[in-house]
Amino acid sequence: MKNNLVSKIFDSVADVYDRFLTTATFGIIHKLQNVLIDSTPIKDNILDIGTGTGEILKKISNKSSNNLLIGIDISTKMLKKAKEKIPSANFIVADADRLPFKNNCINNVFYSLTFRHLNQENQVNQLKEIIKKDGYVSILDLNKSKLLLFLFDKVFRPFGRLIFSKEEYEYFVKSIKEAKSINELEILFRKNSFTIYYKKNFLFGFIIIAIFKKES
Repeated sequence: MKNNLVSKIFDSVADVYDRFLTTATFGIIHKLQNVLIDSTPIKDNILDIGTGTGEILKKISNKSSNNLLIGIDISTKMLKKAKEKIPSANFIVADADRLPFKNNCINNVFYSLTFRHLNQENQVNQLKEIIKKDGYVSILDLNKSKLLLFLFDKVFRPFGRLIFSKEEYEYFVKSIKEAKSINELEILFRKNSFTIYYKKNFLFGFIIIAIFKKES
């Protein structure tokens, strides 16, 4: 049920998603994505989970042309947009809760505004298996914030309901409730053989970037 809802939501906004995200963030999302990429030691095999329209992989390909680029998403329409942007990349329709990769095959994993949507314990357990030693997990996401939750749950709800159904809007509010602080992410990753490589708050603490290195 959840996967059907998620694919429905993102299929419905695929044509306007890039424009919406740029407008809603006043273009700041692109600066933050570049910080995420530039702060990460980029290696050979790169996986973007919840790739959407492929913006992270596009930015990586603009900086380096010798990497294997893989993007997965549950929305076929978003992936169609991604393939139009980066024909050389590999895109797979897949559920992030069941990653279709063998052990020790990925060097870099990226999440841009997607990690909080997932089963985070399960996600890190999978990352421990598929990422090579000395590989990196790079996360850009909303921070855990009572103020942010209040704004989306109470203040922005009437406007959100003009665009989304009640069920769809509740999905976004729930994802904000699931957001973790950098310290909580650090605890979660440390339990699975990762150490913190880079961490920083942005936009008055509403946004976090956290990068973890697999040690074993």
